[in-house]
Amino acid sequence: MIISESWLREWVDSEFSTEELVARLTMAGLEVDGTAAVAREFTGIVVAEVKAVEQHPNADKLKVCAVFDGENDYQVVCGAPNVCAGMKAPFASVGAVIHSDGEKPFKIKKAKLRGVESNGMLCSAEELGLEESSGGLLALPADAPVGEDVRTYLSLDDTSIELDLTPNRGDCLGMRGVAREVGVISRKDVCEPAESAVEITHQEEFPIKITAADACPRYLGRVILDINLDAESPLWMQEKLRRSGLRSIDPIVDVTNYVLMELGQPMHAFDYAKLGGYIDVRMAKEGEKITLLDGKEVALNAETLVIADADKPVAMAGIMGGLATAVTDSTKDVFLECAFFAPLAIAGRARGYGMHTDASHRYERGVDFNLQHRAVERATELLLEIVGGEPGPITEVNGTLPPGQQVTLRHNSIDKDLG
Repeated sequence: MIISESWLREWVDSEFSTEELVARLTMAGLEVDGTAAVAREFTGIVVAEVKAVEQHPNADKLKVCAVFDGENDYQVVCGAPNVCAGMKAPFASVGAVIHSDGEKPFKIKKAKLRGVESNGMLCSAEELGLEESSGGLLALPADAPVGEDVRTYLSLDDTSIELDLTPNRGDCLGMRGVAREVGVISRKDVCEPAESAVEITHQEEFPIKITAADACPRYLGRVILDINLDAESPLWMQEKLRRSGLRSIDPIVDVTNYVLMELGQPMHAFDYAKLGGYIDVRMAKEGEKITLLDGKEVALNAETLVIADADKPVAMAGIMGGLATAVTDSTKDVFLECAFFAPLAIAGRARGYGMHTDASHRYERGVDFNLQHRAVERATELLLEIVGGEPGPITEVNGTLPPGQQVTLRHNSIDKDLG
């Protein structure tokens, strides 16, 4: 489990230094396995706008760019395939310094590339230490303020903290659980995102039934119509995911991953048009096959819980979705699912197929069975902000839910027992 320190501080400002926070977490039983800066150390890199791009006269793969940093115009030779007029990107002016682990700091100097003068460097995410490899420049949002320090703009003074959690601490496999723990340690209030219900704009529902009632105590679904997948996930979301060890894929996957990291609740979205008839949460038929999102075809055994429609399995429950019903660039409508699967129904199933996923890791350890409504509303809220759409009502079907547990204690005994 990897968390962003700055994201954690949005939830609870412990006032601990990074070092003290790491020590306190470890002493509380949430052992810190390691920490890492989210970016390289660098100076002199600002948000800049590429005003114009021309072909280099002596090199097919190079471009000559006119770059504006908020104060001055510069000529910069760039080999990135995605450079284009109008884009904004990090710009290292002459004199900027980029540090790299174990290597001598790299200072930007004036240079001539194939006979053309270059005054600075447009930067990729890899050069800033944000990614291990990059295929082009780090494209910044259109509203990025030209001239602002990139470290400030991207809030890069942050640390990724890797937790080595024991199996009984499944409650801390999300920012919410870790923040509650830090709140207790620091005696500070936890500021959770406000819970809200989105306004329903249509009444269309997709039928759900649970055949394996003990294995799936709760299953929720919601139809969201008319989404726009030409939209991109906002940079703040991409960065929070990256600092949690997850790469940005598309807005739908990013939102479900964001809720996974925020609340600890796995979710999945199906292309609604590719589902047939109804959803049935059932045990697989021996030898039944499914091609998963990673392209791997799996022959299922009868001990595997699946999400099926009227014709076929569409997901290995609590493990991975199927390729046949995956969201693609042409998807217009989605069916958003959120479930509570019994830990014993998922435990060991992924490993039996040579797999391990973020979802199976959490379901094996236990997810809060009262969290699903909140997760669906949170995911819907984020999706509407990013890709738009028309949300329908939440459809909920329950199997055999665990009994609620209550703890009774006397208020005046708390100090005596806890100190």
